[in-house]
Amino acid sequence: MKIVPLAFESMGVRSMATFIETDQKILMDPGTSIAPKRFGFPPWKDEFDALHETRTRIQDYAANADIVTISHYHHDHFTPFSLGLYLASAPKYAEEIYQDKKLFIKHPTSHINKSQQKRARDFLKNLKIMKSRDITYADGNTFEIGDTRIKFSKPLPHGPEGSRLGYVITTTIEWNDEKVMHASDVQGPIYEGSKELIIDENPDTLILSGPPIYLEGFALEKEDIEKARENLVEIASKISRVVVDHHLLRDLGCFNFLKTIREESGGKILVASELLGEEPYLLEARRKEFYY
Repeated sequence: MKIVPLAFESMGVRSMATFIETDQKILMDPGTSIAPKRFGFPPWKDEFDALHETRTRIQDYAANADIVTISHYHHDHFTPFSLGLYLASAPKYAEEIYQDKKLFIKHPTSHINKSQQKRARDFLKNLKIMKSRDITYADGNTFEIGDTRIKFSKPLPHGPEGSRLGYVITTTIEWNDEKVMHASDVQGPIYEGSKELIIDENPDTLILSGPPIYLEGFALEKEDIEKARENLVEIASKISRVVVDHHLLRDLGCFNFLKTIREESGGKILVASELLGEEPYLLEARRKEFYY
């Protein structure tokens, strides 16, 4: 099974876009974005360059994809048909990603918060204009396509239980006795149920969002981060290869955090860029440096 990270925080942007090739070509969470404000500053030029590069990479891989999956409706996980200042040609760009694909997407009205529900409604309206008909609400369902099995979880909280950010679905792909699980925005995972689901699934490779340690004391309590750390230690001790990226890498403390996980679990843990043999390229976490 071929696994290609397309856009992640370790590649300079907010994203978990991934391409997986079996006898099917699967594009997962095809979105990429940058934070409009961080440390009180707007994005630096390098971040806009990374945004452009990752958008182009997603578009290139989309051209060859048979299947597109969307875990939830945040703009770093799907490409909407309107992106404002970041992409003037947004409708054409989005159309090229979704045209003539099998779309497996998060349910637009069940287990979803208001903001994502509106984005999902707008997204589906534009797909209808495109005359896209191969659209499946994936939550909790399993599909056999060729020799590939694609399994979607039931909706899980976007981080801790009761999160106001809504729900996400994980995606597990099985082919030729190999299993990869893509767990967007479980944030650690913080929620015990997300941890149990991941361990029960027992993939050969797990790709997940680490905890947003930069939000400790603001949107999250210290106890949430500690729970995420404990859960990640347990996961890494039981799963062969764990790729931890996304929210965690928005803070330069991420590397010390991952070091403690490696030491306590004895597991193989890396960030997404390392799957490509590249060093992590953090930009948002370093934004303050660019202004001084």
